[in-house]
Amino acid sequence: MREVTKVRALLGILAVLVLVAFVAGCGGLLPDQGQVRHEVKKKVEAKKQRAKKEVTDLQKKVDVKRQEVRKKVEAGQEDLKKKVDDLKKKVQVAQEAVEKKVDNVQKDVNDLQKKVNELLKKIDAQQQQHQKERK
Repeated sequence: MREVTKVRALLGILAVLVLVAFVAGCGGLLPDQGQVRHEVKKKVEAKKQRAKKEVTDLQKKVDVKRQEVRKKVEAGQEDLKKKVDDLKKKVQVAQEAVEKKVDNVQKDVNDLQKKVNELLKKIDAQQQQHQKERK
């Protein structure tokens, strides 16, 4: 049993030595941490630049859309103003026509009033003449 313990101890030591040798030998295979950091920084910087470019491109698109909307709004406002002006002119023309008709109707009423007054005078004159003839 002692021999088994010795063998196990020797195997443990051998395993540790193999592991140490492996780590020492693979040190050249693993990249330098400074180099890894540098590559990570490069990747992060590249992503940062792409993000900035995307933001800039999106801002340009937003500005273009904003200009398009502004132009459409201005065109709509001009169109609306023109329609309002046209309606104002139509209202003014219609109002003038109504005023002219009212003036004509008032003239006709005045003419009719004069005729009625003349007829009333004639009727009064005839009534007075009839009364004189009866007396």
